[in-house]
This record gives sequence, structure tokens and C-alpha cells, in this order.
Amino acid sequence: MIDKTDSKGKILPEMILICQNLVNNLQHPNEYIRGVTIRFLCRLNETEIIVPLIPSILANLEHRHPYIRRNAILAVMAIYKLPQGEQLLVDAPEMIEKVLSTEADQSAKRNAFLMLFTCAQDRAVNYLLTHVDRVSEWGELLQMVVLELIRKVCRANKGEKGKYIKIIISLLSVPSAAVIYECAGTLVSLSFAPTAIKAAANTYCQLLLSQSDNNVKLIGEELWVWDYLI
Repeated sequence: MIDKTDSKGKILPEMILICQNLVNNLQHPNEYIRGVTIRFLCRLNETEIIVPLIPSILANLEHRHPYIRRNAILAVMAIYKLPQGEQLLVDAPEMIEKVLSTEADQSAKRNAFLMLFTCAQDRAVNYLLTHVDRVSEWGELLQMVVLELIRKVCRANKGEKGKYIKIIISLLSVPSAAVIYECAGTLVSLSFAPTAIKAAANTYCQLLLSQSDNNVKLIGEELWVWDYLI
């Protein structure tokens, strides 16, 4: 491991130079260079290098190009998950929640919701329940994270299931076959009630009729299982 500080704990000159180069890249007029640099920072865990870069990373949350914003959100999440991350970015959940409420790009919106789901679950749940009537209009990637959140919340607290059934039912009519498939699985994971199993079985049947790829075989196997349970 390369030393980044001297015997007195001060950052070495070469590390300062590296940090300055990274700052320059984070402010580079070329969006690709910015994006690649931000993605690289998602894999770093050296706080000595990361701390000087935080202001530039946060500035990229408001960049005009969605590619930059998407990666900046992931970088904020990666920093916040570090051992001292909550001290480095105290306001990160609140900041990302604001981004989520204003973001138009679906991939960036998905990343923001994922950050809250991972680092501030209560905020993710609150956002979901506040916008429950619009979930079916969200993009496929975000809807998949929503279903993952629902499964996690309901596994931890089975009494919460009733709040989320409406969301799952609303997603059964979206265009995405992947989301519909996940909805059916989520539905039966929450309840073995005959109505839930029937709704899941009907969903699998419709997927069998409308899809022709190899995943249909898997759907058919699951349908057989639920038909047996019924």
C-alpha cells in the first residue's frame, strides 16, 4: 500500500498533485472525462484523496448532462457508505432526496432512489408512499428498485404489507415484462392468500402468451408451482 501521509499525518505532495488532477477532471468541459473520473471515484476508499474532491463531486449533481448527474449520485452514495462517510457528507440523504424530487432523467432518478434505499431507507419509503399514484409512470429501472424496497420492508415488518399491495397491482399493467414478472414474484412473496396467488398465476399466463424468449421456460416452471399450490 502506498503511503499517502507523512509521519506527522500530513498528506504527501504527490497526493496533493493527484487530487488536483482529479479536481481538474471533475471540472473538465468534456462530459466523458468527467463521467469516467466520477465512476473511478466510486471505487476509492481513501478519505485523504476523497475529501478535497467532495465539493466538485457535489457540483456535478447539477450538471446539465444526465450522464454526469447519474454518476455523481453514485459517487455520493459510495462516499456516504464509507466508514466515515456519514461525517464526510452529513447532508447527503437530504441532498439526494431533493435531487430525486427534481430529476427528469430516469436513470439518474433511479440512482437517487437507490441511494436513499441503501443509505436512508425511511426517506425512500416516504418518497414512494408520497408518490404512490405515479409509480406506474416511472421508468423500468426505478420500478425494479421500488419492488426490491417493498420486499425488504415487508420482510422486516410483515404488518406493512397492506401499504404496498396497491403499488404492486398498479405495476402489473406497465409495458415492461421484466417489471411485471418481478411484480408477480413479489406478490406471492408477500402473501399466500388465494387472491394473490391467482393474480400472480394470471400474470405468468399473460407473459407466456406475450413473450417468446427463453425466460418463458422459467415463467412456465413458476406457473406450474403456483398452479400446484392453488
